[in-house]
Amino acid sequence: MAFMLERGANSLTASRDTELKLEYRPTTGIEQSYEVRFSPSKSTEVPYGGYVVVTGKNGGGTSYHTRFVYVSTALQMRKVNASTLVTLKKIGGRIEVIDLQ
Repeated sequence: MAFMLERGANSLTASRDTELKLEYRPTTGIEQSYEVRFSPSKSTEVPYGGYVVVTGKNGGGTSYHTRFVYVSTALQMRKVNASTLVTLKKIGGRIEVIDLQ
């Protein structure tokens, strides 16, 4: 998840687009039940702080993404046998995670 967010943030920063949807698939595949949880960022400056957790067969968590994306509010999504769409948006000179689907 964190490396996908890094690539997405870099791509969106370099483009004229204002939004980008990323498709996340757990490393062990989508044939499982899993959850994605973002805690809100703790700072308005890089690194923003916060944490992302992915549960499932090979779950884990990290704060690596805080170097690249800001999260204004807690986000959570449970999936079964499906990928998760993560929406990034340029807001006020930074890239924000604004939605999970």
